[in-house]
Amino acid sequence: MAVPRGLLMLCLLAISYDICQGFEQVCHQCDCFVSEGYKERGVRNIKPPCNEGSIRWRNPNGGLRVQLQSGYTSNFRACFAVEATNIAVKISQEFVIASGKQISGQRSSYLHAVAITANRTKEICIPSSSSYPSVLLYLETERLPHQSGVQKVTFHYVIEAIRSNTLLFNPMEEECRPCDRRELVQAYCASDFVVTGKMTSVTHLDDIERSKMDVEVSRVIRQKGQLFTYFRDDQSLRGSLVAPRHCGIQYGKGDFLFTGHLRLGHLTISCSPYLSEWKEVLMAALADGTMECEVD
Repeated sequence: MAVPRGLLMLCLLAISYDICQGFEQVCHQCDCFVSEGYKERGVRNIKPPCNEGSIRWRNPNGGLRVQLQSGYTSNFRACFAVEATNIAVKISQEFVIASGKQISGQRSSYLHAVAITANRTKEICIPSSSSYPSVLLYLETERLPHQSGVQKVTFHYVIEAIRSNTLLFNPMEEECRPCDRRELVQAYCASDFVVTGKMTSVTHLDDIERSKMDVEVSRVIRQKGQLFTYFRDDQSLRGSLVAPRHCGIQYGKGDFLFTGHLRLGHLTISCSPYLSEWKEVLMAALADGTMECEVD
């Protein structure tokens, strides 16, 4: 994929971004929407103020330079996934080189290719360091031949603290093991979604290293936003949950409690016990006073 070298080199060598025509600071929110319309090809500079969000880029033309920086006092990692519709997108990490031989008012940079996709990338995580306290990413697009329809790119990101060189993963991400009683209670009380329902299918997506579990929801206990969708044909409430591919999720019959978080545009499972198992854990937690929240 060709890099717009003239514009890119000028912009990456400049300390003051505004000397580049078309190099703009846009979108100061967690969830951004950038629409190019018929603007000339240029580079848009984005520095999200939040630790989690998304950037939706409609009719992309030129490049996006995204600076991910944390308010944590410790080191962090920036995780992201990129979706492309009717267009190809290349994602590179930008490294700024500090040198005593720099020309006054200039800096030197180089790009290291991270991924390219015309669909969706897997989850990619890049740690910060003392040399690079922020993660700089550069996104550029290339039109696909014989493609019609609206062209858009969605960049999902999350910034997570790293403590003692160990990041706290959820149990399924860390060991693919069933949640214990304490973890089930925590998942029920702190997840973005808590629902009961059945599995309808399981699909393994090797390209993004995830397994997708389609579920039919019988009851919504809690959710942040409208995460599950009603289908017109039978008015059933459904959704798709994902888990790491290496966990080997398999289809199972019966009623489950599904809990998890919205992560990089996907509903990611935290704990998914059989409903009968959860009821036993719930009764025990209520009896011994270890339930951490109200029960709906």
